[in-house]
Amino acid sequence: MEPQEPMQDMHSELFADSPETVDGVSTANVHPTRPQLDPASTPRPCLPFFEKSNVLVIGPTGSGKTLLAKTLARILDVPFSVSDATSFTQAGYVGEDVEMAIERLLQAANWDPLRASMGIVYIDEVDKIAKKSAGGLEGSRDVGGEGVQQALLRMMEGSIVTVQAKGDTAVELPTIGGGPASPRKGQQRPYMPAKSDTYRIDTSNVLFILSGAFVGIEAIIKQRVSKGSIGFTATLPMPEEGTSVPFFTPNRKTAKNVLDLVEIPGMFIPEFISRLPSITTLAPLTIPDLRRILTEVKGSLISQYQALFGYSGVEIRFTSAALVEICRKAAERGGGARGLRGIMEALLLEPMYEVPGSDIRHVLITAAVVRGEASPGYWGKGAGVAFWEAWAQEEGKTLRTAT
Repeated sequence: MEPQEPMQDMHSELFADSPETVDGVSTANVHPTRPQLDPASTPRPCLPFFEKSNVLVIGPTGSGKTLLAKTLARILDVPFSVSDATSFTQAGYVGEDVEMAIERLLQAANWDPLRASMGIVYIDEVDKIAKKSAGGLEGSRDVGGEGVQQALLRMMEGSIVTVQAKGDTAVELPTIGGGPASPRKGQQRPYMPAKSDTYRIDTSNVLFILSGAFVGIEAIIKQRVSKGSIGFTATLPMPEEGTSVPFFTPNRKTAKNVLDLVEIPGMFIPEFISRLPSITTLAPLTIPDLRRILTEVKGSLISQYQALFGYSGVEIRFTSAALVEICRKAAERGGGARGLRGIMEALLLEPMYEVPGSDIRHVLITAAVVRGEASPGYWGKGAGVAFWEAWAQEEGKTLRTAT
């Protein structure tokens, strides 16, 4: 194509020749076209500045508070650090400063300040930093309670935290004269620690998740939401042992906001609790929940013990009634999901001692074994059919009982 052809094509699109020609010159009609705007060049509306909302999780021990935060960090692919509030003290006193939580976050981010500034800090046992009751010496400072709350204020809202990362390598001092001088006997060559690096972490986008069991809060909430009245036909709630319901209580509608129930006078300062806009509670695990944790989750206890016995060439099975009995005992003992391992260790103590080095190849755990009414069933090599028949018989009993 010649250079003039593109110009001719453009001219033919913009101008149309009329049939009338005068002296070889044709009249032209201009066709205006709409300007095509580039979508990328159009100005977009200014988005508002999004701020974080720190979270306070209230739940009994073993209900999955830490696992919930770890799973959230793994899904979002952000650094995650866990700290214990019981070790925090006010700056200048024996104990850990609150900046240690940011230092652990920086270590989890492989010392990347930008990645650490978008991580999650999880502080457990936050109910242990409550304000101490007025007692002891007058004017004594509460360095482990209110002092820690004051130190966490600016960090939770957003501030620049300076972290000193000490180098773990040593730098050898130069010797006098330039050459490698051999030290005298009984003397060592002096070493100087490496220069520490300073990192500045902006906590404006760091999500703080605080959790605690808040043992005894049920009684306080019950007293705050309980309604009473006076009169001959009034029905007052029966007080539990060791507790008393106030006789004259306001007979108005109670607030449904959880913050009103958590903001206990004398426990947290208002500035601290106001920086936790999202407050959620976790219910205790039920028996069906414990059974799912015991059998269905990745790396469950049942799969662990089956693999442990499988290393010795032994097959171990649990009946459905045995699993329900294990979960029932764990719920009665308390401790949530952590109580399952203790029950499993006590239950399988005898099989783990008897099986290795013996001719046992099959182990059956029934509900009677869990209750302590019978011993585990053992079958030797070549008795697999009898083992499966015994397991099927126990399962049939469970189905007939359920129907």
